[in-house]
Amino acid sequence: MRHLDMNLKQFRARFSSEEACLQAIFDWRWPRGFICPHCQHNDGSRIRTRRSIECSLCGRQTSITSKTLFHKTRTPLTDWFLIIYFIAQDKSGTSALRIASFLGMHRSTVSIIMHKIRIAMAHRDENLTLAGLIEMDEAFFGGRTKKTKDKKPLSKDKIQVLVLVEAEGTQAGDLVMKVINGAEYNDLLPVIAEKIESDPPGQWFRADGWGSHHVVMQFGHRIKMGHIPRSLQDQEMRCVSLAISHAKSFFKGTFHHFCKIHIQRYLDEFCYRWNRRHRERQLASHLIAACALCSPVFYSAVPRPRPEPEADLGIAA
Repeated sequence: MRHLDMNLKQFRARFSSEEACLQAIFDWRWPRGFICPHCQHNDGSRIRTRRSIECSLCGRQTSITSKTLFHKTRTPLTDWFLIIYFIAQDKSGTSALRIASFLGMHRSTVSIIMHKIRIAMAHRDENLTLAGLIEMDEAFFGGRTKKTKDKKPLSKDKIQVLVLVEAEGTQAGDLVMKVINGAEYNDLLPVIAEKIESDPPGQWFRADGWGSHHVVMQFGHRIKMGHIPRSLQDQEMRCVSLAISHAKSFFKGTFHHFCKIHIQRYLDEFCYRWNRRHRERQLASHLIAACALCSPVFYSAVPRPRPEPEADLGIAA
């Protein structure tokens, strides 16, 4: 199924009913036609009074929304699809409170749906790997550090994130941002192993002089390291500097509270949109597909801790 190029008016017209939304989920789940998950027979009939298809051979009924992000949802699919559209299209991030007000829904319901969608975003980019020339750096998220008499370091009480971005000439390619406990060798090792293409090995890295960055050489990659003055950061590491700058602007744009448990999900949302930024009008269609192909996310997997005022970053929980 091809992705659709739609503005808001076209999107609302196409997905104005539950049936239209169900058909979209069906098309992404079974692009070549229905396959019974019980007997693998390739024919079935739709039960119009339910969200199900009955296999013409074994007679078992299969819910269209089962094994998707929409599994057993009580929220109308038309509302789900509108939330998907808003998340896909709002580059500065959109808050649960704003969407709840717009759709006449409860804020907590919208918040849970948005967290589930972010999990689907992360799942869609799970197998993404970077190759070629890759810029690497660490960034700290956590708002401005207040001046204190003990002169604590700027990184204190902040979240450290490893940023990896492909540098395609003067243009930035795909982006990966992962929360790390520190910038030591063993902190970087699993991220490099998972997110950098290793078959074949031999990617090129550009990084500053931090000693742990040589971890990439363990996987057969090559790296150019050296101290980069702050005045030359944007010139020498243009792509990674741009990604960090945009990410911090994204966090400060709409959201108002920060939660350490959720920061990776916000980063996943930002990276998902960044990696598809050249297909902006198709983003909603891409995200519908991601939700239709994502396994169910249950209530227990979406924790909602109370905001931590002392760690205010500009992100809503």
